[in-house]
Amino acid sequence: MFDIILLERPKEDEAKMKNKVSSSHTAGNVKKRPWSWDQYLDEEKAVAAPLRAFSELQSFPQNRNGFKVGMLLEGIDPLHPSKFCVLSVVEVIGYRLRLHFDGYPECYDFWVNADSSDIRPAGWCEMTGRKLQPPKGYKEDEFNWAKYQEACSTQAAPKNLFKNQNRTVTSPKFEVGMKLEAVDRKNPCLVCVASVADVIDDRFLVHFDNWDDTYDYW
Repeated sequence: MFDIILLERPKEDEAKMKNKVSSSHTAGNVKKRPWSWDQYLDEEKAVAAPLRAFSELQSFPQNRNGFKVGMLLEGIDPLHPSKFCVLSVVEVIGYRLRLHFDGYPECYDFWVNADSSDIRPAGWCEMTGRKLQPPKGYKEDEFNWAKYQEACSTQAAPKNLFKNQNRTVTSPKFEVGMKLEAVDRKNPCLVCVASVADVIDDRFLVHFDNWDDTYDYW
């Protein structure tokens, strides 16, 4: 249903991988070769993981990606998972979206699937009582979606595009404030004291007690 280009990752020395910064200049000089799963599996004498091994959410997309460049939405900051920010769609490839933090450099852009649980329609934070981080230059208590769309001459992404809003979820058993033990994803050898900082549908936000939110994760 969707055309996605797969590139074989080149083998590189670990030392060269450190502090590596990609740029449009270097990327343009990389010679791409046509990708073939059949050829790759044959070369590696390997077997592809069967479809039955994947859950429904991990399987092939069942809906078309209706997001368009310029659409506005709200979403989780991947570097600060406790924060919801104003985002713009700046690129669409297949079922993937590149999202941009309005008012900030593009080096902070990030990619998500169109059905990601990390993105929400404009106005979702206000409706659910969550704090929304406005674009740079806007005060938090003065930001208004209607005025912002008018100022930007663009529109918010329609609610029907957010497939995560339409699926059935079980009632969450965790509540904000509950204590638990959790693995530190940045240091997986550590299991630390943590709290439930937020609950959305069937997911909850892990916060490590007495640490900043850069270590939080869903």
